[in-house]
Amino acid sequence: MGKRNLIFVGDIHGEFRTLVWNATERYKLENADIVVLGDFGVGFDGTIPGTYAHLEKKLKKHDLHIWTLRGNHDDPEWFDGSHDFELLTFLQDHREINIAGRSCYVIGGAASTDVEWRLKRNNEAGHKYPVWWEGEYIAEIPAKDLPGRVDIILSHDAPLAFEPVTTRFPETPEWQYEKIVKGREYLSQVLQETTTDYWYYGHYHKHYSGSWGNILYKGLGIQEFYQHYDNA
Repeated sequence: MGKRNLIFVGDIHGEFRTLVWNATERYKLENADIVVLGDFGVGFDGTIPGTYAHLEKKLKKHDLHIWTLRGNHDDPEWFDGSHDFELLTFLQDHREINIAGRSCYVIGGAASTDVEWRLKRNNEAGHKYPVWWEGEYIAEIPAKDLPGRVDIILSHDAPLAFEPVTTRFPETPEWQYEKIVKGREYLSQVLQETTTDYWYYGHYHKHYSGSWGNILYKGLGIQEFYQHYDNA
C-alpha cells in the first residue's frame, strides 16, 4: 500500500464546513491527510463538536483525516491532546508525528498584529467567548531538545529567512511587534538546528514559495490547498 495523499491548507478562520466542502466537492480528495497550518478558529464559539458530528460521515466516506496546528486565532487549550475527535486532531506543539508516512515536526502559535482590538473585545460586557488568548505565542524549547532531522516542519508563523519581510502595522503596539520579531527569530533558530526537506506555514493569508539552502518552503493563503509531493 502506498502513502496516503498529504494536503496542506492555509488558515480557515472557523470555516470548517467550507474546508470539508472544498476537500470533497471542489477537489474530490480521497484517502488523504489534510493539515491546516493554524488558525483553524477553535475557541471563538462552541460549535466545533456539533459541526464535527455533522461532517464525520463525509470524512469517513472519503477517507479523510483533518489535522490542525495551533494558530494565533485558536484557543491554546484545545491543543493539549484531550480534545481530539476520531478524524480531527489538534496537534500539540513541539511534537514529532508521522502524517501520511512523513515525519512532521509541529510548532504552532504566533503573535497577533490586531492584539489591542481583540483585548478590548475580551473586556466587553456580555462577551461569552474570548477572541484573544495569552498563550497565543510560539512556545520555545531549548535547542538541545529539537529533533535532529524530520521530513517536514509545520508552523503557523515563519522564520525570518522566509517571506514575507517582517512589518509593523499601524495598529500593532511596539510591545507586540517585539514579540512578533522574537517568534520569527526563534523559528530561525529551529531552521538552523533541525535538518528538514520541506517547511510549510500559514498566518500571512498569501501564497509564498521559495528555498533556503536545500529546504523548500511554502506559505499558504486562506483556504489554499496544496498537495505535497516528495522531491518536488
